[in-house]
Amino acid sequence: MNIRTQAETIGFQIVGSLVRRMDREPSHLYQCFFDEAENEYILHLGILTIVAADGSVY
Repeated sequence: MNIRTQAETIGFQIVGSLVRRMDREPSHLYQCFFDEAENEYILHLGILTIVAADGSVY
């Protein structure tokens, strides 16, 4: 399942396109992305965590 599909499944909408930020990845097990609204998408072992720009975690 990709990031966009996982986000939509929990009712979160990605704003614009995603940009990978390798400088925010603590190890090779993580992938970090940001959308145009500065929401952060952290993918770890296939599980998505979203940290919204306001600090809410999904």
